[in-house]
Amino acid sequence: MINQYFLYFIFLIFSYLLGSIPFAYIISRLTSDKNILEIGWRKSSSSNVVKNVGIWQGVLTFILDVGKGFLVVFLAQKYNFPVTVQVLSGFMAIIGHNWSIFLKFKGGRGLGTLIGAIMAFSPTTLFILLIPTVVFTLIWTASVGTILSLIFGIFFTFKGGLNYFEPIGWLIILSLAPIFIKRLSPIEEIIKSNNKKELIENRLIFDQDKVPPFRIKLFKKQ
Repeated sequence: MINQYFLYFIFLIFSYLLGSIPFAYIISRLTSDKNILEIGWRKSSSSNVVKNVGIWQGVLTFILDVGKGFLVVFLAQKYNFPVTVQVLSGFMAIIGHNWSIFLKFKGGRGLGTLIGAIMAFSPTTLFILLIPTVVFTLIWTASVGTILSLIFGIFFTFKGGLNYFEPIGWLIILSLAPIFIKRLSPIEEIIKSNNKKELIENRLIFDQDKVPPFRIKLFKKQ
């Protein structure tokens, strides 16, 4: 009989490998022959695909990236793995997405995969947590809304005293480091920059090198 902890370990490796599937890279190559790691912000993210390859390709990439996070948590739940393993499976899928073994450990930022993992735990909670992101996407920039959603998610899922978080809260906490580390990449550009402090701040807060203008995108002229 397989030791249960060994089984959990194998499942977490599986979660990493599934998360590593670079849908942004594959779809971009198949539909445009573009290398998503060499264009735009050089990340295998659905937003990069939308911006530099095509809308339908980006939407498909987003759906598949969400699916990775959802599937690993769903399977962990289906096989009645402990909640800790469920949370870690979502986290490992995010790590795989951000540092894909198939892309020489390059990747995206893991937000779509995180969304999928949260969806597996609670679609209702996901809907509530996405409200800040949607609002700020419309009036300014999604990157700021994402930060607020992450912070809101931690406090929203907090209950029962200082030593207890809902699984979603723990998943978000674990995901903060890989998400924000990838916002800083490519690190080489920061090292070479003469304005390191400004570049770091802009990438961490706005996920780009410059502060985006405040605007209401709903009324932006095409």
